[in-house]
Amino acid sequence: MSTVKQRVSRKKVAIEMASLLLSLAVAWFFQPWYHCSDNAIIVVVSVFSMLTGFLIAVMAIVANDRVMRGRNWKQDTFYLRQIKREMLRHKITFYIYLMVLVFAFCASVSGSWPSAAQQAAEHALLFFVSMGLLHSFQLPGVLSRKHITALEEQIRQRRDAETGKSSSSPSGDSKER
Repeated sequence: MSTVKQRVSRKKVAIEMASLLLSLAVAWFFQPWYHCSDNAIIVVVSVFSMLTGFLIAVMAIVANDRVMRGRNWKQDTFYLRQIKREMLRHKITFYIYLMVLVFAFCASVSGSWPSAAQQAAEHALLFFVSMGLLHSFQLPGVLSRKHITALEEQIRQRRDAETGKSSSSPSGDSKER
């Protein structure tokens, strides 16, 4: 069995690099504001606790076995690879959310830390907060894409049943649109 090498999307790499740079800038410039804010830790923990729950729901939708909609094992294998790629992105986002909560805890134990360690924890927290928020913007697209794909598949199956055609492509998309 041959393995197919996945191409790296330049657009995705550029977006990740921009996210990384923006997150570094936010961590550097907003740390003094964060340090002086009494309610910032409460807001951060609340927001990321909710985002974590939302991400778990998205992961469940992505991993749902209904997406195994191929007509044979080769198509199912194709769909499984797609699911694994999406789950990897969501898993990374989930770990970013967990790092936010870890650094929120570290930053909240300010009484026992030296000032430099406190600042480093706050910089790391703000970095992961920014990365987490930027990664979160992809979640609505994932949900809508999954829903649209399922609807398109149902329409294709109905059309094929009504016309007596059998159109199948490895990606599950019909060539006619």
